[in-house]
Amino acid sequence: MDTIQQRLRYAVELLAEGKHTVFAKKCGIPPGSFQAYIKGERVPPTEHLMRIVTVCRINLNWLLVGEGEPFIEGSIQEEETAKRSKFVTIEPVVQLLLEEEERAGVTLSPEQRKAILKILRDLVDQNVRSIRELLGSMRGNDKKEIK
Repeated sequence: MDTIQQRLRYAVELLAEGKHTVFAKKCGIPPGSFQAYIKGERVPPTEHLMRIVTVCRINLNWLLVGEGEPFIEGSIQEEETAKRSKFVTIEPVVQLLLEEEERAGVTLSPEQRKAILKILRDLVDQNVRSIRELLGSMRGNDKKEIK
């Protein structure tokens, strides 16, 4: 599955027996809008992506770029941990990219999206390390990084 449209169709098949309207209503998305996402006529806004991810327990990375497993599994505690580790830390980066895509009026290919997300993640990691070093130096640990 190379596109978000194909991955959405896959989720609809598994979770709503192929019925787009049922899937859209379950996620609180207008059926007409969802149909446009499936057809590739429009890019789903961040709010709708997050509804799909939350309601259907779909891995956001898989939905957007095809990386990882399609669905999140496990206990409630594991699910909460997964949400925090996978969504809270990555969601702002993904949201930024989606907003910029929408603002620019372009739709990136999965390969382009993967490349840009990698760059953004690397930049975030660099900045987090710099902040940790700065905080460490404020505590008197000039060369030790806070972990």
